[in-house]
Amino acid sequence: MKREFLRLCRRLVPVLVLFAAACASLYGLKAPEVSLSDVSLSGGTLLEQRFKLKLRVLNPNDRDITISGLTFQLDIGDKRFASGATGQTVVLPRLGDTVVEVDATAQMLSLIQQLPKLVNGEGKVPYRVKGDVVTTDYGRIPFDRKGETTLPWAQPPTDSDSRSL
Repeated sequence: MKREFLRLCRRLVPVLVLFAAACASLYGLKAPEVSLSDVSLSGGTLLEQRFKLKLRVLNPNDRDITISGLTFQLDIGDKRFASGATGQTVVLPRLGDTVVEVDATAQMLSLIQQLPKLVNGEGKVPYRVKGDVVTTDYGRIPFDRKGETTLPWAQPPTDSDSRSL
């Protein structure tokens, strides 16, 4: 019985892989491009902060995509900074973009410890945002994007800052 089941599994797995590949090519969708547009503090405690993130979602496809949700993780440098999800429904226009506002929760202690090492001379911080766009017609579409942003609390000190001390 076990042997028959294993034989069946060995035959079914390649068929399922081919079926999944055929479905993906049938839709012919490119993954949306998600980038960080803005970060603002919305509250929290000493150890956990809540942020409002604005994520710009670009649709490189020639058809509208209805987004029924989005899950994400935001890394600053190579450390996890925040994560969150939204169930907001948005229509992403074909060959266009839209800004999706999401709530995120962050553990600040590790970021505060590493932030001085991450900020370059222009006050820019490397980030990576990854996750899934949940669509009504095409299921989950993963995204992963790296970039740089300016965080208001991560600005390098200026000469006027040092004179005021």
